[in-house]
Amino acid sequence: MKIKQYAIGAGKPLICVPVTETGQEAIIEKANDAVRQGAQALEWRIDWFEKAGQWQQIEQILKMLAEICDKVILLCTFRSKAQGGRQEITEDRYKELLLHIAQSGLADLLDVEVSELSDASGVIKGLHDAGQTIIGSQHYFSHTPNVLQMQQELLGIKEAGADIGKLAVMPKCPMDVLWLLEATAEVRQQEPDYLIVTMAMGGLGAISRISGQTFGSCITFASLGKASAPGQLPIEDTALMLAKISDSMGKSNER
Repeated sequence: MKIKQYAIGAGKPLICVPVTETGQEAIIEKANDAVRQGAQALEWRIDWFEKAGQWQQIEQILKMLAEICDKVILLCTFRSKAQGGRQEITEDRYKELLLHIAQSGLADLLDVEVSELSDASGVIKGLHDAGQTIIGSQHYFSHTPNVLQMQQELLGIKEAGADIGKLAVMPKCPMDVLWLLEATAEVRQQEPDYLIVTMAMGGLGAISRISGQTFGSCITFASLGKASAPGQLPIEDTALMLAKISDSMGKSNER
């Protein structure tokens, strides 16, 4: 998938930096810092915004972020409290917000919480009709499902119509991390044209945030300042490790 200058899913995972500041000035400052630090994608977490209930205020910031991200992918996310976000939102208000964002044409990617919608396929179709590219997401902050369940979760997101599937889990032991990586590799093998983003959260899952080129996760989330989810690594460390792994894989393939 090509968005702006980036071919998503080819080579190293893209580095996405979440913006979780609450006020407009701080949001814009963080976005500028992230782009200067080399972020390839920016995720605006609208659920952290202090005026998240006011579309005009959201749109105003979106316009500024779109300008800042002229060469960087802009991902918009309202993470519901049920999925680990900061604010509650009704399904009707959530669908209304998603449609507003899609119709604005300002976001390159839009996160849709598939399991929180009663008609995810219908909602995603409407967003696609508005010209929006979709990341369908599912988060487990308390545990890690088994390998088969995770595969079914990712494939279900694809079935709902999302362009990219995202799955985040919370590992309790090293085997949970291995299961997540196994599920990622299995789905990529079954559906090579389907882009996915997976991660095991927390310190235990840190390896999953830098191993995407090996197992098939096309985007990784890195922090600049405070993290938006447990276990995010600083952007500079993430970039260095991804480059080392990619270089090593390239040399291995030459042998």
